Amino acid sequence: MILFLAQISSKPVVSTEAIIIILIVVVLGLVAFGLIRFRRFRRSSSAEYYVEALRELIRGDQEGALRHLKMVVARETGNIDAYLRLGDILRERGEVNRALQIHRQLTVRGELRASDRKDILKSLTLDYLEIERTDRASATLEELLSIDRKDLWALQQLVQIHEQQGRWAQALSVRENIFKITDQRDDALLALYEVFMGHHLVSQKQYHKARLKYKDAIRRWRHCAAAYLGLGDAYQEEGRLDEAIDSWKQLLKAVPPQAYLVFQRLEKTLFDQGKFGEMTRLYRELLEQDSNNIKALIALANIQEKKGDVQEALETCQKAHQIQPDNLALQKLMITIYGQMGAHEEIATLLEDMILKSPEEFVCQQCGYHSRQPLWRCPQCRQWRTFDL
Repeated sequence: MILFLAQISSKPVVSTEAIIIILIVVVLGLVAFGLIRFRRFRRSSSAEYYVEALRELIRGDQEGALRHLKMVVARETGNIDAYLRLGDILRERGEVNRALQIHRQLTVRGELRASDRKDILKSLTLDYLEIERTDRASATLEELLSIDRKDLWALQQLVQIHEQQGRWAQALSVRENIFKITDQRDDALLALYEVFMGHHLVSQKQYHKARLKYKDAIRRWRHCAAAYLGLGDAYQEEGRLDEAIDSWKQLLKAVPPQAYLVFQRLEKTLFDQGKFGEMTRLYRELLEQDSNNIKALIALANIQEKKGDVQEALETCQKAHQIQPDNLALQKLMITIYGQMGAHEEIATLLEDMILKSPEEFVCQQCGYHSRQPLWRCPQCRQWRTFDL
């Protein structure tokens, strides 16, 4: 016993400072452990909220998705995609200013991946377009293209903005870039950009420069009816009627199905020049190329009726009637001819057929927009070549 006590008394006593240090280390360890567990819990709960938000988006439940995305960003501030989706939902709900605030804040974050920055800029573009800030949208798209010059989404958005603003040269350049990337080519569309550049120059009375654009359009695509029309009109504006007539006549040969677009122009100009009889020859030449050209047949019959060749006009109308019996313009002309011939029963039959018909119009096949004039681009849905011309 005495020996045991002697051994104990011989061991060094632990100092108070050492005990405090040990306690601090233990406490810090417990705190660190707790923090790790807490962060893991937050990450796991935020992941669950995020998955649920995606499910709700798929189901079309924007309200639920919005609620869960807010929970995600409150727990995990580094989830860029959650912020993007949150802002996009706000924009779709009409809260564009809040969407802009979220998306702008994302742009100032450091060390963003290129793919994340692109996604942020795309959302910002849509925000600006929603509030019709096309200038800011264009600048944002240019920034996006500086990251990836082949981003088709950005290029397509940019070309639409240029078209909307009437910047046809820029639209042409972007559209050509799109064709290079997609390995496609649409010379008919590119020709229409040249035509619209020409129209803009005509509005500024720069007729010579406008004609150069129309000729560029024809070189791109020789079947561009709009270019022949514009070329003739530009000559007419300067009183160069012979050259206007020649330009319109080129349309008859280049695009027979759309030749009717210049019928009235040619008839009026040739009549003013005392050469109205030449129209009969032009219509007959056109019908030699395209015997079923209903509009050429009606136009020829109309001239024959005006000249008093009633029987000949009726025979021409009957040929047209075999091709397209329900053509409203044809039926009106036949009523006029039958009226001169006193054929009242035939008139009554035609009138019965015409009562429920609407005036002939051009209708956009994309959105249903109606126009009394032929259009190359729909003013409502802004799509190209959607009218059956």
